[in-house]
Amino acid sequence: MRLTTIRPLAGAAACLLLLAALAGCDNRKAPGTASGTGGPVGLQPDGGGPPPRQQAEAFLKDLGDGKVGPERLTAGFRKQVPPPAVEGTPRAEATEADIREWLARFRDTRFVLLPEEVRLANGVVFRGRAEKADRREAFTLRMVKELDGYKCDWLHRSERFGMEIKPPADAELTAAQDTVRNFLDILLGGDLRQAHALMAPEWKRKLAPPYPSDEKAGLTYNPGFLTGATKAWKRDYTGYTLPKAALGPDKMTATFTAEFQAGGQTVPYTVTAARDPATGRWLIQDFEPARS
Repeated sequence: MRLTTIRPLAGAAACLLLLAALAGCDNRKAPGTASGTGGPVGLQPDGGGPPPRQQAEAFLKDLGDGKVGPERLTAGFRKQVPPPAVEGTPRAEATEADIREWLARFRDTRFVLLPEEVRLANGVVFRGRAEKADRREAFTLRMVKELDGYKCDWLHRSERFGMEIKPPADAELTAAQDTVRNFLDILLGGDLRQAHALMAPEWKRKLAPPYPSDEKAGLTYNPGFLTGATKAWKRDYTGYTLPKAALGPDKMTATFTAEFQAGGQTVPYTVTAARDPATGRWLIQDFEPARS
């Protein structure tokens, strides 16, 4: 497996070259300077050691070579890795063996980094293309700096992703946008169980009330019903943009307008995110068609 960093290209033709077989492309902007975070605020990303991009490249190379274990993930992300979908034996969190199995799915993958990177208060978000055999998907990687070095704080692949999206000037809004982008990417073409990790607990319970067996397993919702609900939201959308965003007065909530593309038409949705006071992470609180 070989990691390649894409050199900047310009225009729509460059998008097609960089992400062939994908429905859209990210913007070709210079590295971002926003200072928001998808998780708790921590150390600044450039405080010593190799540059974040170099550490991301090293992580992705090891991931493709099958050399990444759970210890290379943050404690928060280890809780977000989806456990296997086994009928009748639900689990609230993945075990260490489950996490190793999930990481093994990235083995023999070639990662191609885009020039874009978005700075957060304690880390950096990278996006690009993941190639395995004849399959090409978009991927997103968030690296966070902890006391013992950079660790993976989020990782997903998807067949679809947002287009021409720039980080807002406000740091907290940038952090919320990162979660919204990850959720919508996965919703359109990824592992829906991973999307569930980005949904607020009370919303999941409302959409898919738990059975007694779910509650016994430590779940506050029914995974099967929640998967069915989120699968229905995908429809035939091929991509999306985020033209509007607003931060709540207390900076604990954020509202986004997402415009999905389908058959040459645009379908607007309202996406609401809220910061979890217990973890500091942004979670999706609601997703519904925009009111006219």
